[in-house]
Amino acid sequence: MDRSTCEFTDIVIEAYNLLRQQRLVEIVLPIRENLTEGETGWEFKCVAKVPCPNAEQLPGEVTLRVVIPETFPRAPVNFYPENVNAFPHQDAESGKLCLPEEALAPLDASRLVYYVKWTLEWLKDAANGGLLQSGEPYELPDFSRKLLKTPLPTNVPFIFEESLTSYGKWESRLGTDGGVECCWGNGIPAIFAVRFSDKDGLLIRESEFTSNVLLQDGEIKGNWLLVPDIRYERHRPPQTYEEMDTLCSRNGLDFYTLLKETWNLKNSYKFGILLIGFPIPEKVGTPFTEIHWQPLLFENLNGFRKQKQKPRLKGPARKPRQIWQKLKENGCFSPPQQLPWGTVENVARERIYARGAYPSKVQETPIVVFGCGALGSSVAELLARGGVHQMNLVDHDTIKFGNLCRHTLDGSSVGLNKAKALAERLSRANPLSKIKGYSGKIPLHSRSDKAIRQVLTDAKVFIDCTTSEAAFQWLNQYAVENGKRLISLFFNFHAELLTLCISGKGISCSDIFKDLNYAVQEKYTPLDRDVYFYHPSKEEQIIEGAGCWHPSFPALNAHVQILAGHAVDIISHSIAIKQETGIAAILKRNDFITQKGDQPTVCVEKVWGKEY
Repeated sequence: MDRSTCEFTDIVIEAYNLLRQQRLVEIVLPIRENLTEGETGWEFKCVAKVPCPNAEQLPGEVTLRVVIPETFPRAPVNFYPENVNAFPHQDAESGKLCLPEEALAPLDASRLVYYVKWTLEWLKDAANGGLLQSGEPYELPDFSRKLLKTPLPTNVPFIFEESLTSYGKWESRLGTDGGVECCWGNGIPAIFAVRFSDKDGLLIRESEFTSNVLLQDGEIKGNWLLVPDIRYERHRPPQTYEEMDTLCSRNGLDFYTLLKETWNLKNSYKFGILLIGFPIPEKVGTPFTEIHWQPLLFENLNGFRKQKQKPRLKGPARKPRQIWQKLKENGCFSPPQQLPWGTVENVARERIYARGAYPSKVQETPIVVFGCGALGSSVAELLARGGVHQMNLVDHDTIKFGNLCRHTLDGSSVGLNKAKALAERLSRANPLSKIKGYSGKIPLHSRSDKAIRQVLTDAKVFIDCTTSEAAFQWLNQYAVENGKRLISLFFNFHAELLTLCISGKGISCSDIFKDLNYAVQEKYTPLDRDVYFYHPSKEEQIIEGAGCWHPSFPALNAHVQILAGHAVDIISHSIAIKQETGIAAILKRNDFITQKGDQPTVCVEKVWGKEY
């Protein structure tokens, strides 16, 4: 091995020699510098034995291009087999194998041997049809487009929501096509599929995206078609226009006719969208449970006409029909051209909240949060990201720079109403839920916004984070008279204690709070009443600057977040399990600072609690 030309690192030499000693594969092209454009490191070729004969008719010997990265052993080794493609766990464009997680391989010279062994197992499973076995989670065919060079927004996520609930709308429409209305996201760099209609323009279904996340005047018209199976070869989807046309023809669909219609749609944008849909199961070998949409994004007629330098087309090409024919014959739509698949994400509730969500009872409960300051914004944030379907926010105040040290909003919202700005932000985090903000102050008066009164009527749970005694008493009376559940939250001066009161079926929030106060006063709790009822002097209060400023409390953002998280956990449990039970609780945040030899204290503890 000539180190003077390749500058191999010692660990790469050791790994390569270790592989040769093991004789797992036959080296047919010795290791050398990787000269592939855009890559660094080293490569070699080897031949791996494959069980033969086999179900997939793979050859008995498969040549592999092995790429060792420059950062080896702290990065994965990549394998590119020759004449082995269209399998699950394989890149459809380059043929690169998808192997186990790199964290499972050691960070030493033996790492290369681990990867070669994984590759031999992959080839064995591929040969015998074992890469996707019955009962395993279903894997989509690979639509990635890393090699396609295009100015089109193929890397902009295309967002749709499909689930078992909506599958019934499509089950009888396999082999058909129709129209789709899409829209750019408002503050979200993505395209949303909003409404689907049949060929006659009749509505099939409308997605559940809240209007807050859709950009006004951002509509994009497109079309859709449904095929029973997207696989063109084994587990590989069509890669060219010719393959897509062939697949559609098998299912009685005229791909090029629909493509031309989509290309010719009048849109203000320079690209068209054709959605290719197909049914998929949750697990291999089980019935279909949802429709998956994969977009084709291509330059439309509008985009072609707005090009500064148009492609040279032979013959006359001034009319749409003539332009189309030329593009189909030898332009971007010609049969051998690579399909411009886009990137997608299904944001159905079952998917986006698979990583963690509140119980369905909590998600389905309409909630209003009053007071959207440091505590209220944190509570609303946690509820929104936990999947609450309907939440309204009420606050009359505006965001100032002084709020940003503890608020969940940032400088882009300065000068805006807290409730409205927060609702807009949380809608972007939870696009399927109806989250709306209102500028209003509690108590409501005779001229208060009628929309806020309607919000109170529709909600089942009120969360009071206003720290206003007048607001609390008004909400308590309204809750009692109208059968609503009221939850009150507030901190003490340094956010060391959080008090939480939740009304029950036979007891109001105000009565619970009175009982809690009595328990502290009479020393029925372990809390020092002087600490609990502490009122800071003017000297201790925070004055942010010159002028008529309202004093503030000096709690840290982290402390607000810690206590808010525990409070929402109790609220969630109460709504889901203790639906008729009144609850009082005082949470205490402990500092982690300890004396030498002492055991660390619990970060947050419930120092007192009671059910009613």
